[in-house]
Amino acid sequence: QKRVNEDTRKKLVDSLLSTAKLDYIALQQKTIKQDYKLGEYDADGEIFLIHDSRFGNLLVPVPIGEAMSFEKEFASVVRKDTYDVFGDEIGLTVAEFVMPSGKSYTYNNSDILEFASVSIDYNFDSIEIEDTSEKYQNNSHFANKSMAVGKSDIDISVPEIGYVNKNTFAVIIANENYQRVSPVEFANNDGEVFMEYCQKTLGVPEKNIRLIKDATLVNMWEQVDWLSGIAKAYDGDAKLIFYYAGHGVPDESTKDAYLLPVDGIGSNAATGYKLSSLYEKLAEYPTQSTLVLLDACFSGAERSGEMMVAARGVAIKSKNEQPRGNMVVFSAAQGDETAYPYREKGHGLFTYFLCKKLQESKGNVTLGELAEFIQTNVQRHSMIENSKSQTPGVSSSGKFSDRWQNMKLIEK
Repeated sequence: QKRVNEDTRKKLVDSLLSTAKLDYIALQQKTIKQDYKLGEYDADGEIFLIHDSRFGNLLVPVPIGEAMSFEKEFASVVRKDTYDVFGDEIGLTVAEFVMPSGKSYTYNNSDILEFASVSIDYNFDSIEIEDTSEKYQNNSHFANKSMAVGKSDIDISVPEIGYVNKNTFAVIIANENYQRVSPVEFANNDGEVFMEYCQKTLGVPEKNIRLIKDATLVNMWEQVDWLSGIAKAYDGDAKLIFYYAGHGVPDESTKDAYLLPVDGIGSNAATGYKLSSLYEKLAEYPTQSTLVLLDACFSGAERSGEMMVAARGVAIKSKNEQPRGNMVVFSAAQGDETAYPYREKGHGLFTYFLCKKLQESKGNVTLGELAEFIQTNVQRHSMIENSKSQTPGVSSSGKFSDRWQNMKLIEK
């Protein structure tokens, strides 16, 4: 009884756990592939932002006088990490970046730091300043502020039809500020402007529109459930619109496509919303029509053209998912292509030309005409703006294949 009691049992268990923990961390250190890149520098806070594919954004204090040499030498940096186990996950506690000169800079998970970035878009018109988001990761505080001088041509003079399509409902997901991967340029602006066109140009009542910025997976489930509930309640009389701007990711093994919520992990498709599950849910009950608009690609690339999924550093061609019910799907890119931004306009290329056609036609356009306009202009401007190919695609369910081209968004 003296040898085996609660105290001696606890000491032995703690000893075994400590040994297992050290062995586990040693194994992880050998197998973890370090994949990170240098981000922006906050001169006021004297902090560099480093994007780490596994552990998210790291804030590394660098004095302003040493920032230039840090940036120049970063490609040759030697990184030394210290890990710990939190529950059943390994976590990064300290990352030391040793420069060729011997100088070292350290990320520490326990440090309380604030990083602020300001992006400026010049269009030489009225000035608007917006504090778009604040979010916390570990003990780090991120403040994102954007300054827009003027607006794009599609952001102003949004036509109003003066007619209400009371049976049309829209969910707009705009995912820009991701917690663990790079942001999607202009996604929030895409969502806001498309909502304006839904309300003013397509006549969708304000109460029938839900705009969700920086949606988590739970947020996305909730809004798609709402659309499904609308379809059930209207028993075939509702028209549904689902719009998404943000990251898309492929499952490397199955090639299935997923929408990535802002709390998702770019290298783990299981943290996303499977595209086939989205289509299945939206087709759960009959509708007059269901229009899905995806300003995203599913190759593992970002809007910038850089790779988000770090497995092999190459784009992946995800398989095409088949729409269901009375569904038509417009997608920004196909195969292993990237959905690029139109920086001059402050939008994604796909969303810009989607809204441009709605503006020019005042919403009086068939889906066939809209598809042709988007495909032609995105292909041309992608080569001009980015010197890369981007080919928007359209797919429909089998029963809708001979009807969608002549269907109009506005039915008076």
